Amino acid sequence: MISKSLVKLIDEAILPAVFLILAKGIGIFATVVFLNLQFTLEYRSIFGLLPSFRFATLQGYITAENYSNLAMFAAVAAGAIVVILKAHFLHESHIHPKLHARLISLNMERLVQSSYHLYHQATIWLIFLWLTFGFLTLSSIAKITYPQITIAAFLISANLSWVFALDIEKEIELSRSQ
Repeated sequence: MISKSLVKLIDEAILPAVFLILAKGIGIFATVVFLNLQFTLEYRSIFGLLPSFRFATLQGYITAENYSNLAMFAAVAAGAIVVILKAHFLHESHIHPKLHARLISLNMERLVQSSYHLYHQATIWLIFLWLTFGFLTLSSIAKITYPQITIAAFLISANLSWVFALDIEKEIELSRSQ
C-alpha cells in the first residue's frame, strides 16, 4: 500500500512542478517585457541549455525576482485552492446531495472524486506551497524578496493547510460514524 501511495504522490507531483517552473519563467519574462528592464541572455548555465538573465542593475534583478516569485507563488496557491475546494465540496464521501444531483443532471459526475485521489493531490499541492514559502523566506532573508510577499505566502499557506485539515477531520468523523 505504501509503494502504491508513493507512486501516486510522484504522479501527482508532475503537474505542480511543471506549473511552478512555468509560472516562474513567465513571471520573469513578463516582468522584463512590461517593465522594460535591461538584461542580457547568457547560455553559461549548468546544463548549457537553459539561458540565464543578467540584469544591468541590481534593482532590475530584485524587481524581476520579486514579480516572478509572486507569480510563482500565485500559480501554486491557485492550484492548491482548486484542489482543496474540490476536496471540500466535491468529495464523494461528503458532497451535498443537491450538488451531487445537479452534477448528475449536467452529466458532470466525474468531478466528484474519492478520498484517495483528492488527498494525494492536496498533499502534493500543499507540499509545493510550503516549499515555495520556504524559498520565499530564504529569499527574504537574503534581501531579494520583499518581506510582504513572504508574509502573505505564509498566511495563504497556513489557511489552506487549515482548510485541508478540516476536510480530513470531517472525513475521519464520517468514517467513525459508519
